Amino acid sequence: MISFKNATTLTEIEDASARLDQRPDAFLRLPTSLKNGGGVGVPASLMQFAAKWSRRQEQATLRLYPASATESGLNELAQEPHGMTALYFAPLIESPSGDRVSTKGGLELALPRIMAMQTGDYAETMHGRGALLTCFGGAKNEFLHPFYSQPKEGFLRGREEFLWLTEQLIRACAPQAKRKLTERHFTAVSNLVYELFRNTDEHARKDQFGQKYRRNVRGILVKFISYNATSFADDISSHDSSLSFFILKSLANQTQHKDREGNVHSTTNLACLELTVFDTGPGLANRWLSKHNPGTELDSLSIDEEVALVENCFKEHATTKENDGSGAGLSLVLNSLSLLNAYLRLRTGRICLVQDFSAPGISPFAPRHWLKDSHKLPYAPGAAYSIVIPISRGK
Repeated sequence: MISFKNATTLTEIEDASARLDQRPDAFLRLPTSLKNGGGVGVPASLMQFAAKWSRRQEQATLRLYPASATESGLNELAQEPHGMTALYFAPLIESPSGDRVSTKGGLELALPRIMAMQTGDYAETMHGRGALLTCFGGAKNEFLHPFYSQPKEGFLRGREEFLWLTEQLIRACAPQAKRKLTERHFTAVSNLVYELFRNTDEHARKDQFGQKYRRNVRGILVKFISYNATSFADDISSHDSSLSFFILKSLANQTQHKDREGNVHSTTNLACLELTVFDTGPGLANRWLSKHNPGTELDSLSIDEEVALVENCFKEHATTKENDGSGAGLSLVLNSLSLLNAYLRLRTGRICLVQDFSAPGISPFAPRHWLKDSHKLPYAPGAAYSIVIPISRGK
C-alpha cells in the first residue's frame, strides 16, 4: 500500500511514483489534510499521482486512515484539493478494516465545495487562505461558471472576464495582495491565469490519441503564503532546494524602511501568492508529439529531447493548436513571469523544470532540472505549473 503523511514532500511523491512504476499497487492512503496546506507544488503533484495510480489498475482502492474512516474524517478528506481529487479518481473506497465505503457518498461530501466554485464563493472552496477551482471531467458541474459562459465545451470566457476572476480569487485568499500589486503587475497575474488555463482547457481534456479520458481534472489553485527568515529553515518547502534559494534571496531583497525616528528596519516576512494551474491530461511533450510526430512514444526519446519539446511549446508561434494565430500564449506567460520576478516549477511527463525569473541576464525561458542529479523522473500525467509571486519585497 502506498501511504502519504500530512507532511509529505515532493521527493516522497516522486519516490512513490517510482515504486508504482516497478510494481502497481491497488491501495492508496492519503491524509485528511496537508501540513501548511502542502508545500509549493505538493497538492498538484498528489493530484497527478492519483491520476497515474488510478489509471494503472482496474481495482484502484482508496484506503482510509483510521482518523478519516469516520463520517467526519471522510468529510474532512473531501474538503481538501488532494482529497476530493482522489475520491473522484478512485473506483473503490475502503475503511482500514477493509469494509467498502460508498464512492458516491464520498463524492457527495465534496459537493458543497464544488457548489462554492460554481457560485463564486471562493473563500469556501478550500480550507485556509486559498481558493480552488477544479473541473472534474464528465461531472455534472464540469464546466464551472467562473471559467465558462455556458456549461459545455467551447465556451471558455475571454481575457477581460479572467481579469475579474483573478481579482476575486486573490481577494478571497489575500485581500491585501490586490492593493500591493500595481495595475501592470495585476494584469500580468491575470495573464498567467488566463493563458495557462486556456492552454490546459484546449489540450488536457483528451489524451494524445484524441480520446476523452474516463476521469480527468483541470483547474487553478491560488494561495497566500508568508515566509519568515527566522523560521524558514523548518518550513516544509525547505525540502525543495531551488525554491529555498529563491525565497531566501527574496527575503534578503526586502525593502528597508525608516520609522518616525529615522531608524532603518527590514521586513522579516515575505508575502507571496502561490498560483498553480494543473491538469491530468497527456502532458506537454505528448501533446507536441501527437501533433508533429504521431506514433512516436515518449519513452523512445531522451530526456534532453523531451526538454526540447517542452521548450518548443513556449516558443512564440510554435503551437499544437488547430486554429491559425495561436501559439503566443505560453510566450506571453514567460513575459508575465519575468515582469513579476516569479519562480516557476513545471512538472510534466518525465521531467520537472524550475526557473527563477528574478535572476538577471538570462533568456526568457532557460529552465534547469529541479533535481540536479536526477533529470529523469517517473512519468507524471498532465502538467502542473506552480508559480510563486513575491508581493512584499523590493523592486
